[in-house]
Amino acid sequence: MGQASGFPPIRWTFDAPAPAIPPGAINGALDALHAGSAHVLRLGARYRIYYWGRGEEGGNRICAAESDPSAPNDWTPLGSLLEPQPDTDYNCGGPSFPFVVPVEDGPWLMYFGAWGKGRADGKLANTTGLALSDDEGLTWRYWSDEPVLPLDRPWDCEGTGSVCVLRVGGEFRMYYTSLGEYFPRPNGVRARHGDVLPHIGVGYAVSEDGIRWRKPLDGLMVAPRLFDGDPYEYIASKPFVLRDGAGYRMWVSSCGIAYRVRSLTSADGLEWQWQPSGSDGDFGLGTEGAFDDTQRCYACVVKEGDQYRCWYTGNGYGATGMGYAKGKSE
Repeated sequence: MGQASGFPPIRWTFDAPAPAIPPGAINGALDALHAGSAHVLRLGARYRIYYWGRGEEGGNRICAAESDPSAPNDWTPLGSLLEPQPDTDYNCGGPSFPFVVPVEDGPWLMYFGAWGKGRADGKLANTTGLALSDDEGLTWRYWSDEPVLPLDRPWDCEGTGSVCVLRVGGEFRMYYTSLGEYFPRPNGVRARHGDVLPHIGVGYAVSEDGIRWRKPLDGLMVAPRLFDGDPYEYIASKPFVLRDGAGYRMWVSSCGIAYRVRSLTSADGLEWQWQPSGSDGDFGLGTEGAFDDTQRCYACVVKEGDQYRCWYTGNGYGATGMGYAKGKSE
């Protein structure tokens, strides 16, 4: 498949082997065991990072910090913004995978991947939740004791998780991680998840208020490519969509043997084309012994002029922290 017209490939450079954000480096005990899955926003003259943290006492939380864009990884901590909801089934394990939408005409919106009560069948207990902020994203309250997205379609009936939400005109567009089924691992295929694999792709929903969502498609917007992937690909998750020039870029975390970052492009944000990448994806891997030598995933990209800045998660989904990369169009 060739490169889509108007979307030159991005050449990335990395700060490995050390993570830009090790666990415990920003918020101390609050993220001492886990720091990953960032969403970084440019808010005027500063960056704000929201990310998935976990401390030694257990439980998942959303932590935050701010920095000057001239020193993008010199972070000032803002502490924990969301803790688990222990009295709920859907979020008793706590929130992760934050995505924040600043809103001028109402409360800011934070969507997150909720960790719920363990299932007897051993399947994932993940859904998508929502929190609201009345002070421009500094303090948050849960919208409900229930998920914001129902599990009501064949492609998301087993679970949802991380999302990316854009506001296009008067409409909110959500690109969301969707788990529709589990299936036996095909003969001869190596896979990260053993003999029973989850089929995970990117679903699509729209909303007028960011709270009540409609799912206008008849299936996944982006499906894993199975045998058309390199290697066999049964997960395309954690979408991050960036408006870039006249079109859109999407980064996903693709999984076969391990998670890799791969990308797609679109003229309208609705029809997507996979971009060429080798077996280790767009980002490759860190050098042997580095924090990201087996896995790079969960990309978040900010564009500054003609430079792309990316925060991504290393080995163990955040157990080794987050890396930083800079990109330029070729």
